[in-house]
Amino acid sequence: MIIKIKHSTIYTYSKIVPRLIQCIKLYPSTCANQEILNWKINSNSGNIVESHTDALGHRILNIFNSNFSGKLKITSEGSVRTKDFSGIIKGLKEKVNPSCFLRQTKLTMPCKKIEQIGRKAKVKGTDLVEFTHKLNLLVSESIIYVGGSTTTSTSSKEALEQGKGVCQDFAHILISVARLNNLPARYINGFLLDDLNSVENSTHAWVEIFIEGLGWVAFDPSHQRCIDEKYIRISVGYDFLDASIIKGVKTNYDGNEILESKVSINNGQ
Repeated sequence: MIIKIKHSTIYTYSKIVPRLIQCIKLYPSTCANQEILNWKINSNSGNIVESHTDALGHRILNIFNSNFSGKLKITSEGSVRTKDFSGIIKGLKEKVNPSCFLRQTKLTMPCKKIEQIGRKAKVKGTDLVEFTHKLNLLVSESIIYVGGSTTTSTSSKEALEQGKGVCQDFAHILISVARLNNLPARYINGFLLDDLNSVENSTHAWVEIFIEGLGWVAFDPSHQRCIDEKYIRISVGYDFLDASIIKGVKTNYDGNEILESKVSINNGQ
């Protein structure tokens, strides 16, 4: 399948920003599941400088602006050819040991409800593949999807306590319970062709769990399935904050910042 994407992030500043630096991870991942046919990143202001490729395979760019005011628009767009490997991620260009993703964060810290999900998934005779699929199903049933019900700082525990959340909350819960059961798990930020749950966040979130003998396997608990050819993988991290596609630093700025995101995703075939 060929998927065409145009993603825009617009920042509006109420005052002059003396110095603004933004680090962006907006290139699709290099792996067998997806091939970049064409891709470009633009900014309506500032110098775009290619920095490096990090240990997880992210191609990092930096955008530098001085004495900026008004609207800053960062756009990434292009076409990607995808393949379905039943959720298994093949050919990743990374140098990080999977065990690094056993570490919990503030957003994924386990609680009693997380422990209960893990116990419920453990059925006698269950192998790791069956266990992870069971975890994915139980997490999908642990809360209901309600747009705007959480923020980027909502933890897995808080989402479970209120019983609702968005795709990032489903991801944090699955990551938490997987790590609690000694399975490396990580947060994935990307795009989904048929995503109907992207009102408050133009990207979609899912999870990769490392299974011995298979490698990284991608689960989407908010859609009760493994990923297929409709998914575009962009960035990876311990949680939402770590996997953010754009991170900025402002110096000597005391004004307001308003963020808007837009995305257009189409089947290119």
